[in-house]
Amino acid sequence: MLSLFLIILGHMAYGVTNGLWKGPRDRVGTLPLILMRSFGCCMIFFISHLLFTYFQVLPAKEFSSQDILYTILICMVNYFGLFFYLKSLKHTDVSNVIGFGKMGLIIGILIGVFFYGESISMIKGVACAAILLAVTLIEKSIKIEKTPISKGLVYSILSRLFWSTGLLFVPFIEKIGILLFCSILEAVVFSMSLILFLFQKDKSWKGMDTKTRNEIFFLIILGTTGTFCLNFAITKTSIIVFAFMGLIEPIIGILVSIFYHKEKINKLQFVGLALGLVSSFVLSFL
Repeated sequence: MLSLFLIILGHMAYGVTNGLWKGPRDRVGTLPLILMRSFGCCMIFFISHLLFTYFQVLPAKEFSSQDILYTILICMVNYFGLFFYLKSLKHTDVSNVIGFGKMGLIIGILIGVFFYGESISMIKGVACAAILLAVTLIEKSIKIEKTPISKGLVYSILSRLFWSTGLLFVPFIEKIGILLFCSILEAVVFSMSLILFLFQKDKSWKGMDTKTRNEIFFLIILGTTGTFCLNFAITKTSIIVFAFMGLIEPIIGILVSIFYHKEKINKLQFVGLALGLVSSFVLSFL
């Protein structure tokens, strides 16, 4: 029960942040925004790790330098999920990008079956196919007709593919501990963003108003919450269950895009969301 609660809380936090990324990204820039967000999250996780270990709230883990190296490598691959997600926001609306989060459901089930040896019924397999159909309905119909393969679409797919490597985090989290793992994850995000920032031509930082600073603050707090909850819960529950619970995230993100960014959702997108909800209901309760 605790793991399911943490999955819901984590996806709610990420769902809100997915909707909040676009404003600060447009005003500050992709890499500067990632740098600020990841630095804040890393500090919170690392200080928490030191305090909880020192006061023996969490047991100290025994691990080798090789374990740290492998953890860094998998986090480096996962980093490009965030990078391509923010790139996709440059070419399309939040509502068009977030819908492709449903791809994570399909990828999660495949990883659960083939990597972790979990099982799936024929009915659930059909439901997965329905999710794929729902994904194609999320992008606005007018854009599908004009640009079948847009940059926003390509970046969205790439972001979901790289983000799905997070489903392979389980052995690394169990080996080094949740707080240290999250610290390394955010440190890798910060380091890789810094390297890319130093190599880009435009190294200027745009000014931030009060609204932007507040949004970045919430990105850090909600990002820390989502990262901790999901990475803790993934070690305590089925990967398939974890995957379909991710449907909460794109729905919240789209609601944020409607009420916060004032974006409009057409009928075709609502059909896609409804189909995704029904199919995920099948996956979770049959």
